[in-house]
Amino acid sequence: MKSVTLRRPALREELRRYLLAFLLGFGSLLVVILPIIIADGGYYIYYGDYNSQQIPFYNLANDAVRSGSFGWNWYTDLGVNFIGSYAFYLLGSPFFWLTTILPRSWVTFAMPVLLCMKHGIASLTAYAYIRRFVRSPHAAMIGGLLYAFSGFQLFNIFFNHFQDVTAFFPLLLIAMEELVNQNRRGVFALSVALLAAINYFFFTGQVVFLVLYFIVRCFSKDFHASLKKFFLVLLEAVIGVMIACVILLPSALAILANNRVSEHLFGMDMVAYSDRTRIWRILLSLFLIPDVPARPNLFSSDFGKWASIGGYLPMFSMAGVLAFLKQRDGHWAKRITVICAVCACVPILNSAFYALNGSYYARWFYMPILILALMTAYSLDNRQIDWKYGFRICFIFFAAFAAISLLPTKEDDEIHWFSFAEYPFH
Repeated sequence: MKSVTLRRPALREELRRYLLAFLLGFGSLLVVILPIIIADGGYYIYYGDYNSQQIPFYNLANDAVRSGSFGWNWYTDLGVNFIGSYAFYLLGSPFFWLTTILPRSWVTFAMPVLLCMKHGIASLTAYAYIRRFVRSPHAAMIGGLLYAFSGFQLFNIFFNHFQDVTAFFPLLLIAMEELVNQNRRGVFALSVALLAAINYFFFTGQVVFLVLYFIVRCFSKDFHASLKKFFLVLLEAVIGVMIACVILLPSALAILANNRVSEHLFGMDMVAYSDRTRIWRILLSLFLIPDVPARPNLFSSDFGKWASIGGYLPMFSMAGVLAFLKQRDGHWAKRITVICAVCACVPILNSAFYALNGSYYARWFYMPILILALMTAYSLDNRQIDWKYGFRICFIFFAAFAAISLLPTKEDDEIHWFSFAEYPFH
């Protein structure tokens, strides 16, 4: 009885922290967008695809679900397979299904609240994952918020449904850790089913990352892997995919005939990017707040404008990460970060996160970003880690970007100084 009495206050305190992690993520975004909502009469109008796709799709899908029209949908193009066509956007998302229990007239108004909920849950799940590796709950809380409001997240408000994936992704890593280290069965299968149902496109990248994660973690003393547990992980992964087949199979029927699925990289395109600004843009996204989608400034390019390149961690940038990398040789987080960095710079390895598709996307960056947030939280939690090295490297990159911004440009035989990309306001 005494041990139970001692554990209950600790449990209540931990539950309070989980609630706080959610509320901080939810409230932080709400404070930012609430003035916009008020000014627009209750609507949240953003930009591009958010207005032209996300809002109409939520309303159309609500009408289809409420009328029981799960088969052929005549209100999209000339008619489409409803489940297969909308599985990518919202059909497997718990957030979407929440809107179906609201009055139909509330759906559009509920979307910004749901967006705040997504950030709140991302903060909560990231906190739950990072908490496993740091002693201080405050450091873990900061790490969770860094993940929830990373440059990747802010860039992809444009693509509202991406936030559904990032909100729940940490559950996959938590479930794998629980299965391997605590022998807690069934949770990994459910997590796989959830993420596979939410978005099949992102799930292909998650499979690759989970394989890398498992291999890298096997070299850590705190990861109690064995051949038996490997097959348990594999079995639960298969079960999870089978559960999600209710959405995956109609999606496969809808997309396998698409020409974009069969596009692949060949020759030099497999090992080097043809866009000379791409590596620079990846580096820029790690150290500075990302540009608005399709509106690159410093490294202007006509390619990959929608690729979701983003990695910035608010306030800390890469300072904590670089300090960790320098002073924690051999740590599993450093190994997987280096592997992901190589993958990001080599086209064929980058495309491995999307079934070797030839189109360029950086939409898997949220996974290593979670590890970067963990490394920053770890650096905050350990006073013996010296941040000076990280700050120095950040300053060097800031100075390099500033110098590049001063380079002259030439257009129509006329030299321009201090010239940045200009975009219309409409």
